[in-house]
Amino acid sequence: MNQVTRTHSAAETIAWACDFAQTLKPGDVICLHGDLGAGKTTLVKGLAEALGLARDEQVTSPTFVIMHRYTCRIPLYHFDCYRMQSPEDLLAIGFEDFLNSGGIACIEWPEKAGNLIPAPCYHIEMTHEADDQRLIRIEKR
Repeated sequence: MNQVTRTHSAAETIAWACDFAQTLKPGDVICLHGDLGAGKTTLVKGLAEALGLARDEQVTSPTFVIMHRYTCRIPLYHFDCYRMQSPEDLLAIGFEDFLNSGGIACIEWPEKAGNLIPAPCYHIEMTHEADDQRLIRIEKR
């Protein structure tokens, strides 16, 4: 799967993610690449919405807590590796257990996770363009 999409607002990014979520299954891993402000957390909001996020939960960036778990039809784990010093930091929080728990894992800044990222998985590259436009490239490798 290689696909390129351009969205023109946060709402369009969420709608794209909702469509993409329909293709996901338990155990899938999604690596989210892109600079700060590229829309990675907005994309996770769309995935969570499509997966039936519990009404009392809200998707927020896990930058300072490293991981959020969202209650959905399929559990959704949202990791942010931005502040990680090494892959061993992820091992210390049980990263591999989450990957093997039958949920869907979204990993921001996956390059910091090193060889802990399983293959194949989805890689989504997000680029912020003019105004609210985002270029979204997705491939499975």
